[in-house]
Amino acid sequence: MDGQQMVNELKEIRRGRGLRADDLHERVGLALCTACGVTDLDHPALIRRKIILQLTKLSAKLPSDLHLAATVALGLHQDAAGEFLDQRIAWLANTYDRDPRTARRRVDNAFKMLAELLYDAGMRDRKSGSYSPDGWYVESLRGFLRMDLELPTLTEERRIVAAVDDLDELILSMSAPRDPRAGDEYAIRAEMVYGGEIVAEERVSSSHSRFVVRLPSPLTLGQTHNYSIQFISYPRQWMRPYYVFTPLRRCEEFSVRVRYGTHNAPAKVWRISGLPSKAYEDFVPGDDQLTVDRLGDVSLEFHDLQQGLSYGLQWQYDDEP
Repeated sequence: MDGQQMVNELKEIRRGRGLRADDLHERVGLALCTACGVTDLDHPALIRRKIILQLTKLSAKLPSDLHLAATVALGLHQDAAGEFLDQRIAWLANTYDRDPRTARRRVDNAFKMLAELLYDAGMRDRKSGSYSPDGWYVESLRGFLRMDLELPTLTEERRIVAAVDDLDELILSMSAPRDPRAGDEYAIRAEMVYGGEIVAEERVSSSHSRFVVRLPSPLTLGQTHNYSIQFISYPRQWMRPYYVFTPLRRCEEFSVRVRYGTHNAPAKVWRISGLPSKAYEDFVPGDDQLTVDRLGDVSLEFHDLQQGLSYGLQWQYDDEP
């Protein structure tokens, strides 16, 4: 797969109605299939959905004029309706106040940049996977854990991408393993900060809860949405000494900051980077040691996470074995 092959395949699918063409699944080439996660088992509707999702997301990273050129040429722009490519190019030329040849050159430039983004995405997804259960995945997750409080608080900010049309709710899970001596009166509680409303919750076990979040409005395929949620569980002394994220769906970026405070900083803190689930329960300090700053904070970030593996940090105090 190379850049020119990708450009040629983009030019092939822009013909006619573009991504709205009935025969799109027959015209998608190998390079685009790889970059968009299309498999031989996918039916035509799923192929269209995957292609639209990836191209919508990546074209948004282009400069504004090239973003317009790419979406119009591919038939993604709502205002540039047209059964034929020439009609959409004419609309684009009129918008630019230029002749059609200039508009076509903008499209060619947009496709070259888009091809590079598609190539990078294809290589990344081969490594990290692109599973999107329930019709959405995580573009970025930022976690802020307050261990300086008697009841530690975790605030998460997520930017998600809809992988289907009419996505109107999310199912979120949170686990907080704890000391067996902790009483049953403590449970994981959650509150939306912004971007949604908790409409149902289920206590799956003493350390695991599930929450149903209704979005402000349904999302369309490829649309992004930001939300923040805050979790509170039980007193600090009953918590396990780690914070990890184990993605079960696609996640591109994860960053975390833990605040221990100036009077509660642990003796050792180390990074957990792609360990099998629960392997960190051995509580053996890792080689990748982290430094707590003078304010009692430590932060780190991860990119292109692999599904099913765990990422985060773990700590140990002087009085622990």
